[in-house]
Amino acid sequence: MNTGSIAMSTIRSVLGRWWLVLFGVVLGCIMAAADLAYSGSPSRAVTDLVILVGYTLILSFLRTKSETASALAGHPVDERWQAINLRALAAAGIVAACVALGGFIVAEVTGHDWSGFAIVGGAVGIAYIGAVIWYRWRL
Repeated sequence: MNTGSIAMSTIRSVLGRWWLVLFGVVLGCIMAAADLAYSGSPSRAVTDLVILVGYTLILSFLRTKSETASALAGHPVDERWQAINLRALAAAGIVAACVALGGFIVAEVTGHDWSGFAIVGGAVGIAYIGAVIWYRWRL
């Protein structure tokens, strides 16, 4: 085994364990920068970063001790937890679609701007149709 393989193996094992925290840091920095650019409030920007990094750190530390935390971190421990994760994702999608549709209707009836709800509802619908076509073709 050469040193290049050892280095890549080490990087994979570190990223395998800490990818969620790295993702939280990157997303937290993006949100903090956007919040800072929009509101100019450093305290809000730091709050964004702390919430995202804190959540991902908690999940990463608890994932070896809790099956629930492991599933929330993207590592379901067995087929049962994979099924639970799949059903939870489906339920979240249904809730997102209902909230988008309900918000669209309420905004339309009250004369407010409905475009944000239409965009989210359209994204949910397009993602669902695209996923059905994709998985029908792949599975």
